[in-house]
Amino acid sequence: MATNPYLNLTKRHSEQDLVEDITVELIKATGQDCLYIPRKYFNIDKIFGEDPASSFEKTYTVEMYILSYKGFEGTDIITQFGVEIKDKINLLLARRRFKQQISNYDVTLTRPREGDLIYFPLSKSLFEINFVEHENPLYPLGKLYSYVITAELFTYSYEKINTKNNNIDIVYKQSQDDSQFVLSNGSGQFEVGYSITMQTLPDGVFPYSTFTFGD
Repeated sequence: MATNPYLNLTKRHSEQDLVEDITVELIKATGQDCLYIPRKYFNIDKIFGEDPASSFEKTYTVEMYILSYKGFEGTDIITQFGVEIKDKINLLLARRRFKQQISNYDVTLTRPREGDLIYFPLSKSLFEINFVEHENPLYPLGKLYSYVITAELFTYSYEKINTKNNNIDIVYKQSQDDSQFVLSNGSGQFEVGYSITMQTLPDGVFPYSTFTFGD
């Protein structure tokens, strides 16, 4: 039996526009305004795919729907320095809105990219995009309407953050405000006289202190 000739999946038709309109309207009605923060690359390592000099400078506001309605996913890990929180979140983003709010202002951003950041206002947290599913749902009426973004709580390492948004830039500012002290008693593998630099960043961004050691 042949498919419905009035719903030709190989051509654009009004039913596709209707589904896309409903998708956009649903996210607008039940989603949250998030900030999309693209990573700016300068010199990417072709082997490891990293750029030690990367930075975050621009923000774009776009609404996203929270698929993780039961709460943040991920596993909390207990380390020798405390609890490392690995919160994850799944977000739904309309393709049309990404183009309108982001691609129209930066032609290099044709879709959400792994490595870029999302600021989630409800928890005041920064999440790094790990994966972008661009085929979900799988071609309803022969077209794709949204992205499903999987992101993990951002762990600051070396990036420069200067977006002119205080809620975001505080990550970079506090990382520069280090506390130093010297061990007076040996313990474990650390010898007396070692200096320790402690970085404490905001809750939800880097939820524990980190230490670097040196003579």
